[in-house]
Amino acid sequence: MRQIRRFIMIPEIRAALWVALCFGLTSAAYLFWIRRMVFMTGAAATDWLSLVAGYLCQAAGLGFVSRRLHKDEGESCRAVFNYSLLLFCAFLIPSLLGTHPAACAVFGLLMNVTCGVIAGVYLYVIGGINGQEMDESGRKSHKSLVFGGGYALATVIVGILALPGIDRLTSGSRAALFFLILGLALYFMTRRLGLIHPAKEGPASSVPDPSSPRHVMQLSTKTLALACGTVVLASLVKNLGYGFPSSDIAAGLDPMLSRIPYALGLAVAGLINDRNRKSGLICTVAALSSPFLMLSIVSEPVPGVILWGLGYVLFSFFTVFRVVLFLDIARKTHRPELALLGLLMGRVGDAAGSILYLSLSGRHITLIVVTVLLFIPTVWLLFSLYQQLYQPEAVQRRSEEEVFESFCLHHDLSSRERELLRLIIEDHTNGEIAARLYISENTVKYHVRNVLQKTGCRNRVELQRKYKLALYPQLEESRELKLLS
Repeated sequence: MRQIRRFIMIPEIRAALWVALCFGLTSAAYLFWIRRMVFMTGAAATDWLSLVAGYLCQAAGLGFVSRRLHKDEGESCRAVFNYSLLLFCAFLIPSLLGTHPAACAVFGLLMNVTCGVIAGVYLYVIGGINGQEMDESGRKSHKSLVFGGGYALATVIVGILALPGIDRLTSGSRAALFFLILGLALYFMTRRLGLIHPAKEGPASSVPDPSSPRHVMQLSTKTLALACGTVVLASLVKNLGYGFPSSDIAAGLDPMLSRIPYALGLAVAGLINDRNRKSGLICTVAALSSPFLMLSIVSEPVPGVILWGLGYVLFSFFTVFRVVLFLDIARKTHRPELALLGLLMGRVGDAAGSILYLSLSGRHITLIVVTVLLFIPTVWLLFSLYQQLYQPEAVQRRSEEEVFESFCLHHDLSSRERELLRLIIEDHTNGEIAARLYISENTVKYHVRNVLQKTGCRNRVELQRKYKLALYPQLEESRELKLLS
């Protein structure tokens, strides 16, 4: 039990479980609402309502959170989450239990706005996980896996709810009660874990100093516009191939079951992006070619569940990459509100792609021509954006890793002591280090004493300062100049 408790206390694991509950609650409610609207208004009207208006409402919620983060640096983020969760539950009940189609549609769209707000908050939380950036500390980042793994776990749970026998718990009026219980569980879990911090009160930033000009990336308006436009265009291309039409639901397909393959794709995409962003980009570009495959088989007698499953497996790579792209931008620029733009721009592109898909439905040749015309510039923009954001950082990362290795060799640190050094310079406590390395706190204290003794430092602060000066020798030069002046 102690090992399980330590495992859950790892920040990435806690965040992934929390994201899973957030996404599981909102995505399940969204799918239940779609299924209800199909039988109240028909498949065609539901497509425009969910794939266009619903996505735009989610984008509006994301935009609201991003603006609040920019305005007050996350001071009101916890309150925004709590109020949005309350409103989500309030809008959910009439959207699932109402008898008037127009009222159900309106409350469902309002629910989508709160879904966007909730998504914005958990993206902010993922972006604030401390000490997981390979680019500064030499360790692998796990934010991609937190996002992809959280989504994957939620997708599996939502799929289980649709299994025969279990689906009785979420049918009719019981569905509203079920979601209210989940919402209450999410509220108490959020309070218990304490994951939502204001930007200036969040976990301490890792060494090096965020004020260092080498550390903070000055993102130009042109580059930011390029990133936003690229995600919008790529999302548009993604949705051209297959828009997950509501007609399949009317024909008896259960979207919650057909989304289970999505979980596998999300988990794999998270792992790939954690290991290497370039590999994630290549997989994303390959996935963006899926519209050609989907358009070629959509007119064939292929079961809808296969099309949904195949589409979600392919789209999962882009789902993760577009979010991770802006998580990286937010980290590089120390502007947490930018972490939300990946999903925000993605929802705008999803809506635009759905409009084209629905407008040109049945005209496969036209759809293929439009997809080709948009696919080529999209790929060019993705690789151009990658070169601007990641290539300069790769050179700097190699240099920082060389400094770390030189520092460890100079002080004759063992392999275990090197692991502790990485965590110490990220300002982790002994308890957090013990949880990450699966060792006792007494063992951590023993190794910390050895590291301090070998490096000639009296305490952690002195060790962090010594390592920072090794990494950024210009800081020592600037201090000497100040003393001389």
